[in-house]
Amino acid sequence: MISAHEAEVTFRFDALHWRFKDSVDPEDYRLRGVLDAIGPVEGLRVLDLGCGKGRFSRALQERGAIVAGVDLSTAMLADADGIDRVRGSARSLPFRSGSFDAVVAVEVFEHLDPASWDDTIAEARRVLAPRGALAIVDKSLASFNAERPWMPSAVVKFIDERRGLWMYPTDGPARERWFWPSRLRKELLKSFPDVRVVHLLSPVEKRLMLFRKVPSARLMALWVARGEGGGDV
Repeated sequence: MISAHEAEVTFRFDALHWRFKDSVDPEDYRLRGVLDAIGPVEGLRVLDLGCGKGRFSRALQERGAIVAGVDLSTAMLADADGIDRVRGSARSLPFRSGSFDAVVAVEVFEHLDPASWDDTIAEARRVLAPRGALAIVDKSLASFNAERPWMPSAVVKFIDERRGLWMYPTDGPARERWFWPSRLRKELLKSFPDVRVVHLLSPVEKRLMLFRKVPSARLMALWVARGEGGGDV
C-alpha cells in the first residue's frame, strides 16, 4: 500500500510525464559517476530504483548489465521500452533478498518523504548481494547555481517554485526536497558500513573556477554505499 506522499508524487509524474526525457547521453556526467562508482557493469544484476522512462536503465543495459526497473508512475513506466520493469514502492520492493549486485537511484531521493528514508535504504540493502553497492545521485543543498554562481541553488529553487516553474505546487502535500550530503551519508551508515560522497562536476560547472576548485559547491552529489567486503570508489 502506498503512502499519501507517494500517491501525490505519483499523480504529479503521471500528469507531467511528457516533460521528462526518455534517453540519456552516453557521456552524461551523472551516468559516468554511477559507472565510476559501480565499476564494470557487464553481467551485473542492477536495480534502477525510480527508473521513470528507463533512460539510465537502457544506458546500463547497453554496457552489458542485467537491469530491472521499478517505479510507481504508470505513465512513466509505459514509456520505459526495452527494459524489464515493475510498478512498486521503494519502501517495499517486489524482489527477493540478495537479488542485485547494484542498486542505482538517480534523482529519486529528492522526491521521497524523508520519513521514508529508513525503509527505502533498508529495502535497498535487503535486495543487494552482500558485497553489493548502492549508488544515489541527487541534488546537494550546499550547492551554488552554475548560471548565477553568487546565489545558492536552493535560493534559485525557492524563487522558481513560487513562480510556478517547479513540478509541485507550493501549497501541495509534496515537494522536491534537497538535503545536505552529510545528512544522507549519516542515514546510509545505519545500513551500510562504508559510505562515500563524491561531488559531480557538470559540463556547465566545469567552465567556472568555483566549481572546479570547490567540489561542495557543485549541484549533484553521488553517495556510494557498499556492503561488507565492497570495493573502493
